[in-house]
Amino acid sequence: MSDFTTLPGYIIGGGELITFEEIKQKVSNLGKIVDTEKRGFRLIPYSKENEKLNYDEMYPVIYFNTDYTIDIYISYMKFEKVAEFIQILSDTLGLPIEHADSNGTVKKTQEDIENLEEFYKNLGGGLYGKSK
Repeated sequence: MSDFTTLPGYIIGGGELITFEEIKQKVSNLGKIVDTEKRGFRLIPYSKENEKLNYDEMYPVIYFNTDYTIDIYISYMKFEKVAEFIQILSDTLGLPIEHADSNGTVKKTQEDIENLEEFYKNLGGGLYGKSK
């Protein structure tokens, strides 16, 4: 019996500040990309050790959906590794990733976009990808 528990989330600014193809291109260096027909793609992160699989060091598989939501497969994962990989994804994309709370609820609001715009404005630029 296997348990494929998922943690839903979304990419703040996806579709407005970054396209789906840009996301795919940016994360391609983090692992193997597998297309899932018209629904999006799956990222299977590279292992730090290519010689043997160490389950304590594994990162979660991430499904990127065309609506800029993500599904993070967290079964049997150490929480630290899940959180670490979400941060790596966020750094790679240059955008924050919001994930579900303990009830599995993801709140996606226009306020997220406005806060992100304010964040980049305070850095001295404009929107991500458009700053000088």
